Amino acid sequence: MPKVGMQEIRRKQLVEATLTLIGEQGMAGTSMAQVSARAGLANGIVHHYFSDKNALLEATLRELNKRINAEIFARLRKSATPAERVLAFVDGNVSALNLTRDNVAAWLAFWAQVPQSPKLQRVQNIVARRSHSLLFHALSKSMDKAIAHSKAQMIAIFIDGLWLRAAVDCNPDTIDDSRRLAYEFLNNVLGYDLEA
Repeated sequence: MPKVGMQEIRRKQLVEATLTLIGEQGMAGTSMAQVSARAGLANGIVHHYFSDKNALLEATLRELNKRINAEIFARLRKSATPAERVLAFVDGNVSALNLTRDNVAAWLAFWAQVPQSPKLQRVQNIVARRSHSLLFHALSKSMDKAIAHSKAQMIAIFIDGLWLRAAVDCNPDTIDDSRRLAYEFLNNVLGYDLEA
């Protein structure tokens, strides 16, 4: 009988191995056997925890989303104004912790699979609704709700674009440039006066 907590440890090992492999060779080049080997586990273990590659990708994306949300909510706890709440969302998404080569490669692989997978579509819908809700909540405190809805969509789409850009060229300069562009975007769209 496995030790208590071993299931969660093994799942995390497999998710981390998946992130690394997708970052190195893309989703198409990543197999379940490679994930097991990279995690240092027997081949049957990955199949014990995940029915197929899409289930493994779903778990990996849920973990990434959890990390991004942790970054956002850590910033939100220190936010007092609507503008600070919007910045918490933007900075949480653009943080060096989240815009790594492995993370953006996994997100890109995920987005590519969404049209063919109802399960991944559900995950994407949850992520999109949560992002919109966070932004709308902050923006609706300082503007009309219809305008807040539209601007929340604009900001979320802009952030998605930054992630796609980082998938092509993820380096420290890209992260700094992404933050600068995000602040400039918020200045233009919301009338803020931010400096990155």
